[in-house]
Amino acid sequence: MSVLVVGLLAYCRAAVSAALAARTTRETTLATEAAWRMIEQLRAAPNFNQVFAMYNTTTADDPGGGVVSPGANFAVTGLQAVVGDPDGLPGEIVFPTTTVGGALQLREDVVNAKLGMPRDLNGDGVVDAADHSGDYQLLPVLVRVRWRGVAGNGLVELPTMLSNF
Repeated sequence: MSVLVVGLLAYCRAAVSAALAARTTRETTLATEAAWRMIEQLRAAPNFNQVFAMYNTTTADDPGGGVVSPGANFAVTGLQAVVGDPDGLPGEIVFPTTTVGGALQLREDVVNAKLGMPRDLNGDGVVDAADHSGDYQLLPVLVRVRWRGVAGNGLVELPTMLSNF
């Protein structure tokens, strides 16, 4: 009888672990697919020179004129943002930026290994400390999805490089 109970407990534990693994895999798949969709949305923008303004964290530089500016954060169907996330959305688009005098700047001198930075963004052969939000030819992007899942917090990060060549 005790051998049967031990075997049944082991089977139950394996079944629960398999169910947890399946849900975790589903969450990771949802996050990865959402990140890829966002990268494709960035690539499909009608005007490459407006991508940074449309998808950064500030509305001060939005193009206007009927151009929709979704911003840097996005929802992912089926996933909840991590506890304490300020906007309550699990998706985030990251550019190599810094804030100077209250204004967000796209900069070549930002150090961020995930974005392959520092890097010459405007193709002049020099990495400088100027704002390149108006003259970039390369645009490093990191699409990140952070969520609260069944096995704890999850994270997917997909870096890419958009170009106007």
